[in-house]
Amino acid sequence: MHVGPRAETIKQFRRLLRPGGVCAINVPSWLGKRALEFSAFRLGLSPACEMDDHKSYYDPRDLWPLLVGAGFVPHGIRCFRHKFALNTFAVCKTDPVETRK
Repeated sequence: MHVGPRAETIKQFRRLLRPGGVCAINVPSWLGKRALEFSAFRLGLSPACEMDDHKSYYDPRDLWPLLVGAGFVPHGIRCFRHKFALNTFAVCKTDPVETRK
Protein backbone atom coordinates (compact mmCIF):
# COMPACT_ATOMS: atom_id res chain seq x y z
CA MET A 1 0.00 0.00 0.00
CA HIS A 2 1.42 3.36 -1.02
CA VAL A 3 -0.74 5.40 1.35
CA GLY A 4 -0.78 5.85 5.08
CA PRO A 5 -1.84 5.85 7.82
CA ARG A 6 -3.63 2.74 6.70
CA ALA A 7 -6.51 2.50 9.21
CA GLU A 8 -7.55 6.10 8.59
CA THR A 9 -7.25 5.68 4.82
CA ILE A 10 -9.53 2.63 4.83
CA LYS A 11 -12.04 4.51 7.02
CA GLN A 12 -12.11 7.24 4.40
CA PHE A 13 -12.73 4.66 1.65
CA ARG A 14 -15.72 3.45 3.68
CA ARG A 15 -16.97 6.96 4.41
CA LEU A 16 -17.03 7.88 0.72
CA LEU A 17 -19.15 4.91 -0.35
CA ARG A 18 -22.87 5.31 -0.75
CA PRO A 19 -25.26 2.55 0.37
CA GLY A 20 -24.75 -0.40 -1.96
CA GLY A 21 -21.28 0.85 -2.94
CA VAL A 22 -18.27 -1.36 -3.59
CA CYS A 23 -14.63 -0.75 -2.70
CA ALA A 24 -11.82 -2.84 -4.22
CA ILE A 25 -8.45 -2.82 -2.47
CA ASN A 26 -5.32 -4.45 -3.90
CA VAL A 27 -2.22 -4.53 -1.70
CA PRO A 28 1.08 -6.44 -1.75
CA SER A 29 1.33 -9.48 0.52
CA TRP A 30 4.25 -10.48 2.71
CA LEU A 31 5.19 -13.13 0.17
CA GLY A 32 4.95 -10.43 -2.48
CA LYS A 33 7.37 -8.27 -0.50
CA ARG A 34 10.14 -10.82 -0.90
CA ALA A 35 9.39 -11.43 -4.58
CA LEU A 36 8.98 -7.75 -5.48
CA GLU A 37 12.14 -6.69 -3.67
CA PHE A 38 14.14 -9.52 -5.24
CA SER A 39 12.87 -8.48 -8.67
CA ALA A 40 13.65 -4.81 -8.06
CA PHE A 41 16.86 -4.82 -6.04
CA ARG A 42 18.59 -8.00 -7.20
CA LEU A 43 17.38 -8.49 -10.76
CA GLY A 44 16.60 -4.90 -11.70
CA LEU A 45 13.35 -5.97 -13.38
CA SER A 46 10.99 -3.76 -11.38
CA PRO A 47 11.25 -0.08 -10.46
CA ALA A 48 13.10 0.13 -7.14
CA CYS A 49 11.43 3.46 -6.31
CA GLU A 50 8.02 1.76 -6.29
CA MET A 51 9.22 -0.92 -3.88
CA ASP A 52 10.71 1.73 -1.60
CA ASP A 53 7.34 3.52 -1.61
CA HIS A 54 5.42 0.56 -0.13
CA LYS A 55 4.22 1.52 3.34
CA SER A 56 2.72 -1.83 4.37
CA TYR A 57 2.22 -5.45 3.37
CA TYR A 58 -0.88 -7.52 4.12
CA ASP A 59 -2.08 -11.06 4.18
CA PRO A 60 -5.86 -11.51 4.44
CA ARG A 61 -5.61 -11.89 8.21
CA ASP A 62 -3.82 -8.50 8.40
CA LEU A 63 -6.26 -6.64 6.14
CA TRP A 64 -9.53 -8.10 7.45
CA PRO A 65 -9.46 -6.38 10.88
CA LEU A 66 -8.69 -3.02 9.25
CA LEU A 67 -11.71 -3.42 6.97
CA VAL A 68 -14.05 -4.37 9.83
CA GLY A 69 -12.61 -1.56 11.98
CA ALA A 70 -13.35 0.90 9.16
CA GLY A 71 -17.04 -0.03 9.27
CA PHE A 72 -17.38 -2.69 6.60
CA VAL A 73 -19.55 -5.55 7.84
CA PRO A 74 -18.04 -9.04 7.67
CA HIS A 75 -20.70 -10.46 5.34
CA GLY A 76 -19.86 -7.71 2.84
CA ILE A 77 -16.12 -8.47 2.72
CA ARG A 78 -14.31 -10.89 0.40
CA CYS A 79 -10.60 -10.91 1.17
CA PHE A 80 -8.24 -13.30 -0.59
CA ARG A 81 -4.77 -13.83 -2.05
CA HIS A 82 -4.23 -13.54 -5.79
CA LYS A 83 -1.46 -13.21 -8.39
CA PHE A 84 0.28 -16.33 -7.09
CA ALA A 85 -0.26 -15.07 -3.50
CA LEU A 86 1.91 -12.01 -4.20
CA ASN A 87 -1.03 -9.68 -3.54
CA THR A 88 -4.04 -9.54 -1.24
CA PHE A 89 -7.31 -8.34 -2.72
CA ALA A 90 -10.44 -7.24 -0.89
CA VAL A 91 -13.88 -6.47 -2.29
CA CYS A 92 -15.99 -4.67 0.29
CA LYS A 93 -19.70 -3.99 -0.27
CA THR A 94 -21.89 -1.75 1.82
CA ASP A 95 -25.49 -2.65 2.55
CA PRO A 96 -27.89 -1.25 -0.05
CA VAL A 97 -30.02 0.23 2.74
CA GLU A 98 -28.17 1.47 5.76
CA THR A 99 -28.30 4.17 8.35
CA ARG A 100 -25.12 5.96 9.29
CA LYS A 101 -24.41 7.12 12.79
